[in-house]
Amino acid sequence: MKKWSCLVLIICLFILCTACSNVTWKKQYATSLPRELLSDGKEYSILAVGEDIDHPEKIMGLKQVRYFSSLKGVKNQYPELKVKESPFFIVFNDKEAVLRTSKLNKALEFIEENY
Repeated sequence: MKKWSCLVLIICLFILCTACSNVTWKKQYATSLPRELLSDGKEYSILAVGEDIDHPEKIMGLKQVRYFSSLKGVKNQYPELKVKESPFFIVFNDKEAVLRTSKLNKALEFIEENY
């Protein structure tokens, strides 16, 4: 009888620990951005919706451009970004979104000034 009660206690503790760790994981990663949008190091990446960027390789500090031609496409792929208009641009560093704007010039100026 004592063996069974120990086994039940161990199983209950295991279930409790598993459930608690899942809650922590959901809290930590529910608001995090998709890794493919973030840049590396000091350079920036940009998500462009509705307006493509000509010759992004010539822009100092711009590492990557992710382009969506439609608002529907970005809402399907990244609903957590809450993009509501087109054209729209979101600039990312290696940790977070640092600028959200509907003006391409403003996004490019930000990247060049902060690189």
